[in-house]
Amino acid sequence: MSELRISELQRASATLHPRRFTALTAFATVLLCGLSTNLAAQQEDTDAASHSAGAADYSLLCAGCHDGAMLEAPQRNALALYTPRRIVESLESGVMAVQGMPLTRKQKRDVAFFLTGERFDDLQTTATTFACTPSRASDAPLSQPPIWNGWGAGLDNARYQANEQILNRDNVGSLELKWGFAFPGATRSRSQPLVTPGAVFIGSQEGVVYALDAQNGCPLWSFKADAEVRAAPILDLDENGRPESLLFGDFSANAYALDAQTGELRWKTRVHKHRLATLTGSTAVHDGIMVVPVSSLEIIAASRTEYSCCSFRGAVVGLDVATGQILWTHFTTPPPRPTVENTAGTQMQGPSGAPVWSGITIDTKRSLVYATTGENYSSPATDTSDAVFAIDLVSGVRQWVTQVTPNDAWNGACSRRAPNCPEENGPDYDLGASALLATTREGRDLVIAGSKSGMSYALDPDNGGAIVWETRVGSGGTMGGIHYGMSSDGDGLFVGVSDLPTNNPYNVGEGHPGIHRLDLASGEIDWRNDLPNVCGDVKFLCFQGISAAVSSSPGLIFAGGLDGILRAFDTDSGEILWEVNTVQEYGDINGVRGFGGAIEADGPVIANGSVYVTSGYEKWGEQPGNMLLVYGLAD
Repeated sequence: MSELRISELQRASATLHPRRFTALTAFATVLLCGLSTNLAAQQEDTDAASHSAGAADYSLLCAGCHDGAMLEAPQRNALALYTPRRIVESLESGVMAVQGMPLTRKQKRDVAFFLTGERFDDLQTTATTFACTPSRASDAPLSQPPIWNGWGAGLDNARYQANEQILNRDNVGSLELKWGFAFPGATRSRSQPLVTPGAVFIGSQEGVVYALDAQNGCPLWSFKADAEVRAAPILDLDENGRPESLLFGDFSANAYALDAQTGELRWKTRVHKHRLATLTGSTAVHDGIMVVPVSSLEIIAASRTEYSCCSFRGAVVGLDVATGQILWTHFTTPPPRPTVENTAGTQMQGPSGAPVWSGITIDTKRSLVYATTGENYSSPATDTSDAVFAIDLVSGVRQWVTQVTPNDAWNGACSRRAPNCPEENGPDYDLGASALLATTREGRDLVIAGSKSGMSYALDPDNGGAIVWETRVGSGGTMGGIHYGMSSDGDGLFVGVSDLPTNNPYNVGEGHPGIHRLDLASGEIDWRNDLPNVCGDVKFLCFQGISAAVSSSPGLIFAGGLDGILRAFDTDSGEILWEVNTVQEYGDINGVRGFGGAIEADGPVIANGSVYVTSGYEKWGEQPGNMLLVYGLAD
């Protein structure tokens, strides 16, 4: 019986004789109680059926990876912290879209119910639903340029905040939490913030991009993209230096331009035709051209024996920043062709891969774009994987390419010893870190690259990318080596090393998880700080290595660890001057339950005496979390 029919019965009964009314009321009470009991029983039966169906589909399609067999897949205990929406969207359009293809939408929702114990909710969180009040009017114009813009603070991706005048060696130990923002429905915080005096811009796992009040973190506006936004947004400014367009990409390979003042969509462009293309690295913009790096989920899809591996080609794409029109596309490999059949009889293709996982660097002096590539996905290996590309900004024409690790063809099948693993079988030594453009104290320009092999390289941009020096700082491995990014102040090169122990047979020597300073001009190691493991007994992976990008300011290096600890180091000695463990509960900090975890990809942002860092990363068995944390000096 519907609520409408019940209310009608109650209204009608009010006009009856008292005796008849009493009898009818008693009848209605019995009816409603019976109806309630019956509905509850029906709901229990429905829940049991959904749980059972979801368990069966999970066991068939998901358990082989998520119950521990594939290191890079979030483990079952992490999936339990997901929202049903996150799981459904992942199976429909996200990282698990290939695995989700055999499932109906009901089956995907059943899987989500089995994992989380919660039903899928069609409602979206918006800026107006948070329990906080901005310190400024939402329509107050943003008139000042950014303090930290894009991935590396500048187009050179040096991740050096030269203008920081508040934080120094003497007072950094007094940093304390000023405010935090908990992302709803998130188990990882992967988008690096962009900071202006009035607003902080950041993306989220659920695909929502927020403009947050710089004073207290309360949302000013929000925009829902089609998929997760992983990298750092970047602002394009008008002729007066006023924020005009907010530019970013999503996990479905769409590039966006929003009105920075209001969050309204200006344009959206899909930048690659391959159905598994994605955007994981940060975009860059210069002289009216937005440059977008393109990677792919095919490296995961290839783990399926029946998948015809592989057809994706990495790419760098130039767009008109005003219209979103594609101006040029530069592919990193030739077109694939049929090669051999795997041992299961599935047709293989190649060459493929060489994705651009990381952010774009722009050399304004030479009008060049620098992009770093990962491994090939299938045989044959090319001379463009694990390489640094120099591409003309205006035409998209390649100027030079320097490969640092040859014969690297690898995909997810290799982790499982499955048929689609290429004959090269690794070593999986991506250049996962963005290239860094730096100038030595003698005035020499160098392009710096870091590899998961544990090697760092300096290239000469005026000599076809010739290697000037190369230095080993770690043993390397599937999880780094040098993973997401380095920093330079023009004198030293500050390198974070992960060296998470893996079974990669190509690793060299002992691991050195921690922070290292190299002389920028020579590549010689000035000092290294191998960090201790202070994890203790935790249910998620915990390790002291530095996988996330590092950042610096005069006298200071900031780095977040896989253990969730954010540290400040002295640039001259490597001494730890301050540290805080972000793995903790933060309560309902903005009306959303907040909890910290591993610090994985994006690095600390330094701006006007504050340090911004995201905390939480549930892949690779690491500690989940959903926080943006802002530390500053006491008032």
